[in-house]
Amino acid sequence: MKWFNRLIATAVILLTVNIFVQPNALTTIGRQVNNAVDIPAMLIGRLKKAATITQSPATTQARNETPIESIVNKRKLSNHYRYRFAKNVPAKAKQVFLTAVAKYNHTGIVKLSPASQKTSAQTNEITFYVYRKRISAQSSAIELGLGGPKIYPLLGYHADDLNRGKAGLNIEYPQSSIQLSVAMHEIGHALGLDHSLDRNSIMFPVDQGKTKLSAGDLAALREIYQN
Repeated sequence: MKWFNRLIATAVILLTVNIFVQPNALTTIGRQVNNAVDIPAMLIGRLKKAATITQSPATTQARNETPIESIVNKRKLSNHYRYRFAKNVPAKAKQVFLTAVAKYNHTGIVKLSPASQKTSAQTNEITFYVYRKRISAQSSAIELGLGGPKIYPLLGYHADDLNRGKAGLNIEYPQSSIQLSVAMHEIGHALGLDHSLDRNSIMFPVDQGKTKLSAGDLAALREIYQN
C-alpha cells in the first residue's frame, strides 16, 4: 500500500486552459467575443509573430507541426479510451462531443468507446463536462472550453501509463462554445495535443471553426499512440 501511495503521488497532472477568440476579436472588442479570460501577453506575442514571420521551408514545416503536451510526450499510452459524461451535460453539448468522438475514431489512430459500470480502473478515460464562466466587462476575449490530460504513470494495462483526461465546454456562451470545432480542440488536449501555430490545425488557440484534423494533428496523434 505504501508503494501504491508513492506511485499515485508521482502522478503528473495538467489541465490545459484553452483560449479561443473570434477572428479580429483582439482588435475589435465591439464584436461578439468568445472567451472569459484575457489572452496572456505571451500568447498574443506568439500569434503576432506567427502572422508576420518570414517563412523558410524549414520554418514552414515546423509551424505545420502540432506539438505534444509535455506530460504526454514519451509516455506509453494505449490508444483505447472510454468516455463518460458528467452530470447535467445538455443534450446539444452531448451531441457535439459525440460527433467529435466519431471524427477521432474515423482516423483509426485512437478508439473512443462509451464507458460502462464494468470499465476497468486501468483503462484510459475521458470525461466530458460543461461549466459556466462569465466574461468580465474589461475582457477582450472569452473562454470557450478547458481540456487536458491527467497522467498516472505505470497504472494502465501492461504497465502502460494511464490517462484520465477531461474536455469541457463553457456553456455561459452556448452559441460560441457548443460547437464541433471547440469539442475537437478540447478532446485533442485530453488526448495529448498541445496548441499549434498552424491555422489549419484544430489545435490553433484561436477558434477558426476547423473540424478536420490537419496533417500535423494526425502526425502528433500517431507519435503519441505509436501508430
